[in-house]
Amino acid sequence: MKRTRIAVIGAGPTGLEAALAFVRRGDDVIVYEAGRVGEHLRRFEWVRLFTPFEMNSSEAGRERVSASGAALPAKDAILTAGELADGYLEPLARIPELHGRVRERTRVTAIGREGLTKGQGIVASGDRSRVGRPFLLRLAEAGRPERFERADLVIDASGVYTTPRATGPGGLPALGEDALGDRIERHIPDLRGPGRARLGGRRVLLVGHGHSAATALLDLQALADEGDAAKVTWVHRGTTPGADPFPVVADDALPERRALALRANAIAREARWLSRRAGAVIESYESVGTATRVTLRDESGAASTLDVDRVLALTGYRPDTSLARELQVHLCYASEAPMALATALLTAALKSPAAAGDCLSQTAHGAETLRTPEPGYFVLGAKSYGRNSNFILSIGRKQIEEVATLLDAESTQARAPIAAP
Repeated sequence: MKRTRIAVIGAGPTGLEAALAFVRRGDDVIVYEAGRVGEHLRRFEWVRLFTPFEMNSSEAGRERVSASGAALPAKDAILTAGELADGYLEPLARIPELHGRVRERTRVTAIGREGLTKGQGIVASGDRSRVGRPFLLRLAEAGRPERFERADLVIDASGVYTTPRATGPGGLPALGEDALGDRIERHIPDLRGPGRARLGGRRVLLVGHGHSAATALLDLQALADEGDAAKVTWVHRGTTPGADPFPVVADDALPERRALALRANAIAREARWLSRRAGAVIESYESVGTATRVTLRDESGAASTLDVDRVLALTGYRPDTSLARELQVHLCYASEAPMALATALLTAALKSPAAAGDCLSQTAHGAETLRTPEPGYFVLGAKSYGRNSNFILSIGRKQIEEVATLLDAESTQARAPIAAP
């Protein structure tokens, strides 16, 4: 039988695990990575993860990496993001099964269907003309002309970390935000490295309310302890008066997460270098010499301004939906995740609101929720959750298993003999 050509977008934890799984099925797999193997992890490589190594790797991947001669971390090791990339993803990308299949610094800029535009062959109407036609992947690779390559199946595991959310009202960019240039940082800075010169001793506007903001507070406290305190104004979601800004999970199975929340809450209460503006909204940014003037509006509607040297915007991330713009993909109107999975996630959250915000409570929802209207196009990994930040790497591995099972079932059905009338 002809081998299925599978294009995997993204050489992160989900993309590489998917490549290994499909190569072992006998498929012809190519992984396209816009940066380096583990690129997104490397952008916060100094940050310690919550979950142990065993939860961030597959049994098959560990066995193959170990067989290749590489030393693996202990299963219960709590690694930094960089240690996971260097100690597992890099050697995984070099095992014999994946040798020559991972193309670094090769960006997929768009995906289409050969011979059909987005509006042709509407699957929902029963038209099957898109089935069996190859995908067209438009590629940009350093040192080579742009080109098209083809695939029978596409696994989009490109993640969300390169598409940060804006800081303004209603999720929009604040006025002047697009003109800030490098005065605004949208990823956790390395304050023990290059980030120290940019933020140490400076006036900083910190925006965000999640674990990234908590991590930044700890790092900023370390600067203060070393005599290089920044003067930080922190804009975050409103909280109940007197309540801590970061929730602490009772009997948390992830001790690192609990410790982070406790320490960040203590800093929020006690740090003299920190001024909190809970519930405030950023309306605009304006350059004033080398400074940035920020206009804030509080919950009462009163406006105020402050001048800062840097803006640290840790407001979360969203999927890049432009990649599949020419495909027939139904996205959730709220999360921008593929609709079938988004519906399953919302239904689960309504049934168990208390567990909805905990990544450890996440479960796989079946292969059918991973389908999109576009035949053969699957979104896996963090991107499958869209703006929902509760994705955990173990879910990505379950998604891979579900898609593989689905494809096996479809292959068996296609080979089944047709009964005589």
